[in-house]
Amino acid sequence: MSNKAKKIVLFGSKKPNKKRNGTSSVTQKAAPAALNTKPTGAVATASKPIGTKKPGKKKMTRRHLRQRRLVIAACVVAMLAGLYCTAVFSNIPFVKKWRDIYIETAMDTYTHKWLATLFIPRPVIDEVMDRKRAYIAEQQELQSSWEPTPSFSPSGEPTDDDETISEEEQAQLDFLARFDEIEPKSFSEYIDQHPELVADGYDKLLINEASVGGEGTSIMTKNGDQLVVVDAENGLLIAVVKGDGYEGKLAMIKNPAQVRLGVATSLGSHGQVVSQIAKDNHALLAINASGFADPEWKGNGGQVVGLLIANGKKYNGRVGNGYLNIGFDYDDRLYIGASTKEVEYRDAVEFIPAIVINGEDVTDGSTGFGIQPRSVIGQAENGTVFLLTIDGRQVGYSLGTTVGVCADILLGYGAVQASNLDGGSSTIMIYRDEIITKPSSATNLGRYVPDAFIVDYAPADGGADD
Repeated sequence: MSNKAKKIVLFGSKKPNKKRNGTSSVTQKAAPAALNTKPTGAVATASKPIGTKKPGKKKMTRRHLRQRRLVIAACVVAMLAGLYCTAVFSNIPFVKKWRDIYIETAMDTYTHKWLATLFIPRPVIDEVMDRKRAYIAEQQELQSSWEPTPSFSPSGEPTDDDETISEEEQAQLDFLARFDEIEPKSFSEYIDQHPELVADGYDKLLINEASVGGEGTSIMTKNGDQLVVVDAENGLLIAVVKGDGYEGKLAMIKNPAQVRLGVATSLGSHGQVVSQIAKDNHALLAINASGFADPEWKGNGGQVVGLLIANGKKYNGRVGNGYLNIGFDYDDRLYIGASTKEVEYRDAVEFIPAIVINGEDVTDGSTGFGIQPRSVIGQAENGTVFLLTIDGRQVGYSLGTTVGVCADILLGYGAVQASNLDGGSSTIMIYRDEIITKPSSATNLGRYVPDAFIVDYAPADGGADD
Protein backbone atom coordinates (compact mmCIF):
# COMPACT_ATOMS: atom_id res chain seq x y z
CA MET A 1 0.00 0.00 0.00
CA SER A 2 1.31 3.45 -0.96
CA ASN A 3 1.69 6.33 1.46
CA LYS A 4 -1.37 8.00 -0.12
CA ALA A 5 -3.49 4.99 0.51
CA LYS A 6 -2.36 4.86 4.10
CA LYS A 7 -3.46 8.45 4.64
CA ILE A 8 -6.92 7.64 3.35
CA VAL A 9 -7.26 4.81 5.74
CA LEU A 10 -5.89 6.84 8.61
CA PHE A 11 -8.11 9.93 8.20
CA GLY A 12 -11.19 8.65 6.25
CA SER A 13 -12.28 5.72 8.41
CA LYS A 14 -11.42 3.49 11.24
CA LYS A 15 -9.47 0.44 10.52
CA PRO A 16 -11.74 -2.58 10.22
CA ASN A 17 -11.62 -4.81 13.28
CA LYS A 18 -10.49 -8.25 12.93
CA LYS A 19 -12.99 -11.07 13.18
CA ARG A 20 -13.87 -11.95 16.79
CA ASN A 21 -15.39 -15.33 17.38
CA GLY A 22 -16.31 -15.55 13.73
CA THR A 23 -18.37 -12.34 13.67
CA SER A 24 -17.52 -9.37 11.58
CA SER A 25 -17.66 -5.78 12.76
CA VAL A 26 -20.81 -5.20 10.63
CA THR A 27 -22.72 -7.87 12.56
CA GLN A 28 -21.71 -6.38 15.89
CA LYS A 29 -22.97 -2.92 14.86
CA ALA A 30 -26.39 -4.39 13.97
CA ALA A 31 -26.84 -6.05 17.33
CA PRO A 32 -27.72 -2.88 19.34
CA ALA A 33 -30.45 -2.02 16.85
CA ALA A 34 -32.00 -5.42 17.42
CA LEU A 35 -32.29 -4.69 21.15
CA ASN A 36 -34.72 -1.79 20.44
CA THR A 37 -37.23 -3.87 18.51
CA LYS A 38 -40.57 -4.96 20.06
CA PRO A 39 -40.07 -8.18 21.92
CA THR A 40 -42.17 -11.15 20.90
CA GLY A 41 -43.18 -14.45 22.36
CA ALA A 42 -42.77 -15.04 26.05
CA VAL A 43 -40.89 -11.77 26.53
CA ALA A 44 -43.83 -9.75 25.07
CA THR A 45 -46.32 -11.42 27.38
CA ALA A 46 -44.25 -10.66 30.43
CA SER A 47 -44.03 -6.96 29.53
CA LYS A 48 -47.87 -6.36 29.60
CA PRO A 49 -49.19 -4.14 32.44
CA ILE A 50 -50.48 -6.10 35.40
CA GLY A 51 -54.31 -6.30 35.64
CA THR A 52 -55.06 -5.89 31.91
CA LYS A 53 -57.96 -8.16 30.91
CA LYS A 54 -58.51 -9.92 27.66
CA PRO A 55 -61.07 -8.35 25.24
CA GLY A 56 -63.47 -11.23 25.84
CA LYS A 57 -63.66 -10.60 29.58
CA LYS A 58 -64.47 -6.90 29.02
CA LYS A 59 -67.58 -7.77 27.03
CA MET A 60 -68.81 -10.15 29.74
CA THR A 61 -68.39 -7.49 32.45
CA ARG A 62 -70.42 -4.92 30.51
CA ARG A 63 -73.16 -7.46 29.93
CA HIS A 64 -73.29 -8.28 33.61
CA LEU A 65 -73.49 -4.56 34.51
CA ARG A 66 -76.40 -4.09 32.10
CA GLN A 67 -78.20 -7.06 33.60
CA ARG A 68 -77.60 -5.78 37.11
CA ARG A 69 -78.98 -2.35 36.21
CA LEU A 70 -82.06 -3.91 34.65
CA VAL A 71 -82.68 -5.94 37.81
CA ILE A 72 -82.31 -2.85 40.01
CA ALA A 73 -84.62 -0.85 37.76
CA ALA A 74 -87.20 -3.64 37.84
CA CYS A 75 -87.01 -3.77 41.64
CA VAL A 76 -87.47 0.00 41.89
CA VAL A 77 -90.46 -0.09 39.53
CA ALA A 78 -91.98 -2.97 41.49
CA MET A 79 -91.45 -1.14 44.77
CA LEU A 80 -93.02 2.06 43.40
CA ALA A 81 -95.93 0.08 42.03
CA GLY A 82 -96.39 -1.52 45.43
CA LEU A 83 -96.30 1.86 47.17
CA TYR A 84 -98.77 3.28 44.66
CA CYS A 85 -101.19 0.41 45.12
CA THR A 86 -100.88 0.71 48.90
CA ALA A 87 -101.47 4.46 48.82
CA VAL A 88 -104.42 4.26 46.41
CA PHE A 89 -106.21 1.05 47.37
CA SER A 90 -105.16 0.16 50.93
CA ASN A 91 -107.68 0.27 53.79
CA ILE A 92 -104.99 0.66 56.46
CA PRO A 93 -106.54 3.41 58.63
CA PHE A 94 -103.56 5.77 58.57
CA VAL A 95 -103.06 5.42 54.81
CA LYS A 96 -106.78 5.68 54.06
CA LYS A 97 -107.16 8.81 56.20
CA TRP A 98 -104.44 10.76 54.42
CA ARG A 99 -105.41 9.45 50.96
CA ASP A 100 -108.97 10.64 51.51
CA ILE A 101 -107.78 14.02 52.80
CA TYR A 102 -105.53 14.38 49.74
CA ILE A 103 -108.47 13.64 47.43
CA GLU A 104 -110.80 15.96 49.35
CA THR A 105 -108.28 18.78 49.32
CA ALA A 106 -107.67 18.56 45.57
CA MET A 107 -111.33 18.10 44.64
CA ASP A 108 -112.42 21.03 46.85
CA THR A 109 -110.50 23.49 44.64
CA TYR A 110 -111.40 24.97 41.27
CA THR A 111 -108.03 24.70 39.55
CA HIS A 112 -106.21 21.80 41.20
CA LYS A 113 -108.60 18.87 40.85
CA TRP A 114 -106.07 17.32 38.46
CA LEU A 115 -103.82 16.57 41.43
CA ALA A 116 -106.31 13.84 42.26
CA THR A 117 -107.72 12.85 38.86
CA LEU A 118 -104.29 12.45 37.24
CA PHE A 119 -103.01 9.86 39.70
CA ILE A 120 -106.01 8.24 41.35
CA PRO A 121 -108.62 6.05 39.64
CA ARG A 122 -112.05 7.62 39.30
CA PRO A 123 -113.85 4.94 41.37
CA VAL A 124 -111.61 5.73 44.38
CA ILE A 125 -112.30 9.46 44.02
CA ASP A 126 -116.04 8.85 43.62
CA GLU A 127 -116.13 6.80 46.82
CA VAL A 128 -114.63 9.70 48.78
CA MET A 129 -116.91 12.30 47.23
CA ASP A 130 -119.98 10.10 47.79
CA ARG A 131 -119.18 10.10 51.51
CA LYS A 132 -118.98 13.91 51.41
CA ARG A 133 -122.39 14.13 49.76
CA ALA A 134 -123.84 11.77 52.34
CA TYR A 135 -122.39 13.89 55.14
CA ILE A 136 -123.90 17.07 53.67
CA ALA A 137 -127.27 15.33 53.41
CA GLU A 138 -127.08 14.37 57.09
CA GLN A 139 -126.38 17.98 58.00
CA GLN A 140 -129.77 19.06 56.70
CA GLU A 141 -131.27 17.71 59.93
CA LEU A 142 -129.08 19.92 62.12
CA GLN A 143 -130.43 23.04 63.75
CA SER A 144 -129.24 25.33 66.53
CA SER A 145 -131.35 25.84 69.60
CA TRP A 146 -130.86 28.13 72.58
CA GLU A 147 -132.64 26.69 75.59
CA PRO A 148 -132.60 28.23 78.05
CA THR A 149 -131.98 31.66 76.58
CA PRO A 150 -128.32 32.60 77.23
CA SER A 151 -127.68 35.49 79.59
CA PHE A 152 -124.65 36.75 77.64
CA SER A 153 -122.86 37.73 80.86
CA PRO A 154 -119.28 36.49 81.15
CA SER A 155 -118.42 34.50 84.22
CA GLY A 156 -115.43 35.14 86.45
CA GLU A 157 -113.98 33.94 89.68
CA PRO A 158 -115.52 35.89 92.57
CA THR A 159 -113.28 37.78 94.91
CA ASP A 160 -113.12 36.62 98.52
CA ASP A 161 -114.89 39.40 100.44
CA ASP A 162 -112.82 38.69 103.54
CA GLU A 163 -109.57 39.23 101.70
CA THR A 164 -108.19 42.74 101.77
CA ILE A 165 -106.83 43.77 98.38
CA SER A 166 -105.78 47.03 96.82
CA GLU A 167 -107.83 49.00 94.35
CA GLU A 168 -105.33 48.10 91.64
CA GLU A 169 -105.62 44.41 92.39
CA GLN A 170 -109.41 44.63 92.40
CA ALA A 171 -109.41 46.35 89.02
CA GLN A 172 -107.24 43.57 87.61
CA LEU A 173 -109.51 40.90 89.05
CA ASP A 174 -112.55 42.57 87.54
CA PHE A 175 -110.78 42.74 84.19
CA LEU A 176 -109.87 39.04 84.30
CA ALA A 177 -113.45 38.17 85.24
CA ARG A 178 -114.65 39.96 82.12
CA PHE A 179 -112.01 38.39 79.87
CA ASP A 180 -112.02 34.97 81.46
CA GLU A 181 -110.13 33.43 78.50
CA ILE A 182 -106.89 35.06 79.75
CA GLU A 183 -104.44 33.07 81.88
CA PRO A 184 -104.09 35.32 84.99
CA LYS A 185 -100.42 34.75 85.88
CA SER A 186 -99.05 35.58 82.43
CA PHE A 187 -101.27 38.68 82.30
CA SER A 188 -100.16 39.94 85.72
CA GLU A 189 -96.50 39.45 84.84
CA TYR A 190 -96.92 41.32 81.55
CA ILE A 191 -98.66 44.25 83.25
CA ASP A 192 -95.94 44.35 85.92
CA GLN A 193 -93.41 44.74 83.11
CA HIS A 194 -95.52 47.36 81.28
CA PRO A 195 -97.39 49.35 83.95
CA GLU A 196 -97.86 52.29 81.56
CA LEU A 197 -100.47 50.23 79.68
CA VAL A 198 -102.98 50.57 82.52
CA ALA A 199 -102.18 54.17 83.46
CA ASP A 200 -105.70 55.16 82.35
CA GLY A 201 -107.33 52.11 83.89
CA TYR A 202 -107.94 48.53 82.81
CA ASP A 203 -111.08 49.48 80.91
CA LYS A 204 -108.85 51.51 78.52
CA LEU A 205 -106.18 48.84 78.10
CA LEU A 206 -105.06 48.38 74.51
CA ILE A 207 -102.33 45.96 73.47
CA ASN A 208 -101.90 45.50 69.73
CA GLU A 209 -99.11 43.16 68.64
CA ALA A 210 -101.09 41.51 65.86
CA SER A 211 -98.90 42.50 62.89
CA VAL A 212 -97.81 39.65 60.64
CA GLY A 213 -94.34 38.53 61.67
CA GLY A 214 -94.51 40.30 65.02
CA GLU A 215 -93.37 38.73 68.28
CA GLY A 216 -96.72 39.14 70.02
CA THR A 217 -96.90 39.20 73.80
CA SER A 218 -96.13 36.87 76.69
CA ILE A 219 -99.80 36.81 77.68
CA MET A 220 -101.43 33.45 77.15
CA THR A 221 -104.97 32.19 77.10
CA LYS A 222 -106.05 29.42 79.43
CA ASN A 223 -105.86 27.15 76.38
CA GLY A 224 -102.16 27.93 75.93
CA ASP A 225 -102.48 30.22 72.89
CA GLN A 226 -100.53 33.47 72.64
CA LEU A 227 -102.56 36.67 72.83
CA VAL A 228 -101.57 39.41 70.39
CA VAL A 229 -104.48 41.81 70.97
CA VAL A 230 -106.16 42.89 74.19
CA ASP A 231 -108.67 45.64 73.35
CA ALA A 232 -110.58 46.25 76.56
CA GLU A 233 -112.59 49.26 75.43
CA ASN A 234 -114.02 47.26 72.51
CA GLY A 235 -114.32 43.96 74.37
CA LEU A 236 -111.98 42.11 72.01
CA LEU A 237 -109.16 39.56 72.28
CA ILE A 238 -107.13 38.06 69.42
CA ALA A 239 -105.00 34.95 69.91
CA VAL A 240 -102.61 33.10 67.63
CA VAL A 241 -103.66 29.48 67.17
CA LYS A 242 -101.09 26.97 65.98
CA GLY A 243 -101.08 23.25 65.38
CA ASP A 244 -99.67 20.52 63.17
CA GLY A 245 -99.16 22.23 59.81
CA TYR A 246 -101.35 25.27 60.42
CA GLU A 247 -101.39 28.75 61.93
CA GLY A 248 -104.15 31.31 62.24
CA LYS A 249 -105.86 33.87 64.45
CA LEU A 250 -108.89 33.66 66.68
CA ALA A 251 -110.83 36.82 67.55
CA MET A 252 -113.09 36.72 70.62
CA ILE A 253 -115.75 39.44 70.78
CA LYS A 254 -117.50 39.80 74.12
CA ASN A 255 -120.55 41.70 72.85
CA PRO A 256 -122.41 39.86 70.04
CA ALA A 257 -124.37 43.00 69.16
CA GLN A 258 -121.15 44.43 67.69
CA VAL A 259 -120.96 41.64 65.09
CA ARG A 260 -122.82 42.08 61.83
CA LEU A 261 -122.45 41.77 58.06
CA GLY A 262 -120.88 44.40 55.84
CA VAL A 263 -121.85 44.24 52.16
CA ALA A 264 -119.78 45.29 49.14
CA THR A 265 -121.05 48.61 47.81
CA SER A 266 -120.99 47.27 44.24
CA LEU A 267 -122.68 43.94 45.04
CA GLY A 268 -124.24 42.45 41.93
CA SER A 269 -121.52 43.63 39.58
CA HIS A 270 -118.27 43.50 41.54
CA GLY A 271 -117.15 42.59 45.04
CA GLN A 272 -114.61 44.32 47.27
CA VAL A 273 -111.60 43.22 49.27
CA VAL A 274 -112.41 42.71 52.95
CA SER A 275 -110.22 45.62 54.03
CA GLN A 276 -112.29 47.98 51.88
CA ILE A 277 -115.58 46.63 53.26
CA ALA A 278 -114.17 47.21 56.75
CA LYS A 279 -113.20 50.79 55.93
CA ASP A 280 -116.55 51.57 54.32
CA ASN A 281 -118.28 50.40 57.48
CA HIS A 282 -115.78 51.96 59.94
CA ALA A 283 -115.25 48.46 61.36
CA LEU A 284 -112.82 47.45 64.05
CA LEU A 285 -112.33 43.93 62.70
CA ALA A 286 -113.49 41.90 59.70
CA ILE A 287 -113.23 38.46 58.09
CA ASN A 288 -114.67 37.15 54.82
CA ALA A 289 -118.07 35.45 54.91
CA SER A 290 -120.16 34.32 51.88
CA GLY A 291 -119.13 32.27 48.90
CA PHE A 292 -119.57 33.67 45.41
CA ALA A 293 -119.80 32.61 41.78
CA ASP A 294 -116.25 31.79 40.73
CA PRO A 295 -116.11 30.25 37.22
CA GLU A 296 -112.63 29.01 36.42
CA TRP A 297 -111.38 30.80 39.54
CA LYS A 298 -111.96 34.15 37.84
CA GLY A 299 -114.96 35.40 39.81
CA ASN A 300 -114.92 39.03 40.92
CA GLY A 301 -117.02 38.50 44.06
CA GLY A 302 -120.01 40.34 42.65
CA GLN A 303 -122.42 37.40 42.56
CA VAL A 304 -123.08 36.07 46.06
CA VAL A 305 -124.02 32.41 46.40
CA GLY A 306 -126.73 31.73 48.95
CA LEU A 307 -128.74 33.68 51.46
CA LEU A 308 -127.56 37.18 52.30
CA ILE A 309 -129.32 39.33 54.89
CA ALA A 310 -127.57 42.40 56.33
CA ASN A 311 -129.14 44.61 59.00
CA GLY A 312 -132.51 43.04 58.25
CA LYS A 313 -132.33 43.70 54.51
CA LYS A 314 -132.45 40.66 52.21
CA TYR A 315 -129.98 40.92 49.35
CA ASN A 316 -130.14 37.34 48.05
CA GLY A 317 -132.26 34.24 48.57
CA ARG A 318 -131.33 30.72 49.56
CA VAL A 319 -129.42 28.51 47.17
CA GLY A 320 -130.14 25.25 49.01
CA ASN A 321 -128.10 22.42 47.53
CA GLY A 322 -126.99 21.36 51.01
CA TYR A 323 -126.05 24.85 52.21
CA LEU A 324 -127.15 25.93 55.71
CA ASN A 325 -128.29 29.30 56.99
CA ILE A 326 -125.79 30.91 59.38
CA GLY A 327 -126.68 34.11 61.16
CA PHE A 328 -127.74 36.20 64.15
CA ASP A 329 -131.28 36.93 65.18
CA TYR A 330 -132.35 40.16 66.83
CA ASP A 331 -131.41 38.73 70.23
CA ASP A 332 -127.80 38.41 68.97
CA ARG A 333 -127.88 34.64 69.08
CA LEU A 334 -126.11 32.67 66.35
CA TYR A 335 -128.34 30.14 64.57
CA ILE A 336 -127.17 27.50 62.13
CA GLY A 337 -129.53 25.43 60.00
CA ALA A 338 -132.70 27.22 60.99
CA SER A 339 -135.00 28.45 58.20
CA THR A 340 -136.01 32.07 57.76
CA LYS A 341 -139.53 31.03 58.84
CA GLU A 342 -138.20 29.76 62.16
CA VAL A 343 -135.76 32.57 62.86
CA GLU A 344 -135.95 36.25 61.99
CA TYR A 345 -132.38 36.96 61.00
CA ARG A 346 -130.85 40.41 61.27
CA ASP A 347 -127.62 39.23 59.56
CA ALA A 348 -127.16 35.89 57.80
CA VAL A 349 -125.29 34.04 55.06
CA GLU A 350 -125.42 30.50 53.75
CA PHE A 351 -122.57 27.98 53.64
CA ILE A 352 -121.40 24.51 54.74
CA PRO A 353 -120.59 22.57 56.82
CA ALA A 354 -121.81 23.19 60.36
CA ILE A 355 -119.08 22.10 62.77
CA VAL A 356 -120.58 22.60 66.26
CA ILE A 357 -124.30 22.39 66.96
CA ASN A 358 -125.72 22.80 70.46
CA GLY A 359 -122.35 22.13 72.03
CA GLU A 360 -121.59 18.96 70.03
CA ASP A 361 -118.90 18.40 67.42
CA VAL A 362 -120.80 17.42 64.26
CA THR A 363 -117.70 16.83 62.14
CA ASP A 364 -115.83 13.61 61.54
CA GLY A 365 -112.28 14.66 60.81
CA SER A 366 -112.09 16.25 57.37
CA THR A 367 -115.68 15.21 56.48
CA GLY A 368 -114.96 15.50 52.76
CA PHE A 369 -113.58 19.05 52.83
CA GLY A 370 -109.86 18.31 53.06
CA ILE A 371 -107.11 20.65 54.29
CA GLN A 372 -107.71 24.25 53.26
CA PRO A 373 -107.41 27.83 54.53
CA ARG A 374 -110.46 28.31 56.81
CA SER A 375 -112.83 31.03 57.98
CA VAL A 376 -115.21 30.07 60.79
CA ILE A 377 -117.80 31.79 62.99
CA GLY A 378 -119.05 30.55 66.37
CA GLN A 379 -120.63 31.60 69.63
CA ALA A 380 -120.31 30.58 73.27
CA GLU A 381 -123.12 30.18 75.78
CA ASN A 382 -122.27 33.54 77.37
CA GLY A 383 -122.60 35.30 74.00
CA THR A 384 -118.93 35.64 73.10
CA VAL A 385 -118.54 35.47 69.33
CA PHE A 386 -115.60 33.67 67.75
CA LEU A 387 -114.16 34.65 64.37
CA LEU A 388 -111.46 32.17 63.35
CA THR A 389 -109.20 32.29 60.30
CA ILE A 390 -106.57 29.66 59.45
CA ASP A 391 -103.96 30.53 56.82
CA GLY A 392 -103.08 27.90 54.25
CA ARG A 393 -101.47 26.77 50.99
CA GLN A 394 -98.10 28.14 52.11
CA VAL A 395 -95.46 25.45 52.53
CA GLY A 396 -93.17 26.09 55.47
CA TYR A 397 -95.71 28.33 57.18
CA SER A 398 -99.27 27.00 57.12
CA LEU A 399 -100.94 24.46 54.84
CA GLY A 400 -104.41 24.94 56.27
CA THR A 401 -106.49 22.52 58.30
CA THR A 402 -109.66 20.46 58.43
CA VAL A 403 -113.07 21.56 59.65
CA GLY A 404 -112.65 18.99 62.42
CA VAL A 405 -109.62 20.82 63.81
CA CYS A 406 -111.55 24.11 63.66
CA ALA A 407 -114.31 22.48 65.72
CA ASP A 408 -111.74 21.35 68.29
CA ILE A 409 -110.31 24.87 68.58
CA LEU A 410 -113.68 26.50 69.16
CA LEU A 411 -114.98 23.82 71.49
CA GLY A 412 -111.86 24.42 73.57
CA TYR A 413 -113.01 28.02 74.05
CA GLY A 414 -116.58 27.07 74.88
CA ALA A 415 -118.38 27.38 71.55
CA VAL A 416 -121.87 25.88 71.44
CA GLN A 417 -122.62 26.87 67.82
CA ALA A 418 -120.11 27.15 64.95
CA SER A 419 -120.00 26.88 61.19
CA ASN A 420 -117.52 26.93 58.38
CA LEU A 421 -117.62 29.94 56.05
CA ASP A 422 -116.09 30.48 52.62
CA GLY A 423 -112.36 29.84 52.87
CA GLY A 424 -109.48 29.10 50.53
CA SER A 425 -107.87 32.16 48.98
CA SER A 426 -110.71 34.34 50.36
CA THR A 427 -109.67 33.75 53.99
CA ILE A 428 -108.40 36.93 55.65
CA MET A 429 -108.65 38.91 58.91
CA ILE A 430 -108.43 42.69 59.26
CA TYR A 431 -107.92 44.56 62.57
CA ARG A 432 -107.82 48.35 62.78
CA ASP A 433 -107.36 48.62 58.99
CA GLU A 434 -104.37 46.24 58.99
CA ILE A 435 -104.21 42.77 57.44
CA ILE A 436 -103.09 40.53 60.29
CA THR A 437 -103.13 37.17 58.49
CA LYS A 438 -101.37 35.79 55.41
CA PRO A 439 -103.90 35.23 52.60
CA SER A 440 -103.13 32.61 49.97
CA SER A 441 -104.53 34.82 47.20
CA ALA A 442 -102.42 36.18 44.36
CA THR A 443 -102.04 39.41 46.33
CA ASN A 444 -101.81 39.93 50.08
CA LEU A 445 -105.10 41.85 49.95
CA GLY A 446 -107.20 38.73 49.58
CA ARG A 447 -109.87 38.21 46.93
CA TYR A 448 -112.85 40.33 46.00
CA VAL A 449 -115.82 39.09 48.01
CA PRO A 450 -119.51 40.02 48.30
CA ASP A 451 -119.59 40.55 52.07
CA ALA A 452 -117.77 40.16 55.37
CA PHE A 453 -118.54 39.60 59.02
CA ILE A 454 -117.45 42.82 60.69
CA VAL A 455 -117.08 43.98 64.30
CA ASP A 456 -118.15 47.51 65.15
CA TYR A 457 -116.34 49.70 67.65
CA ALA A 458 -118.06 49.62 71.02
CA PRO A 459 -120.65 52.34 71.65
CA ALA A 460 -119.11 55.40 73.26
CA ASP A 461 -121.84 55.54 75.91
CA GLY A 462 -121.55 52.03 77.23
CA GLY A 463 -119.35 49.01 77.83
CA ALA A 464 -118.70 46.26 75.36
CA ASP A 465 -120.75 43.70 77.27
CA ASP A 466 -123.95 45.63 77.89
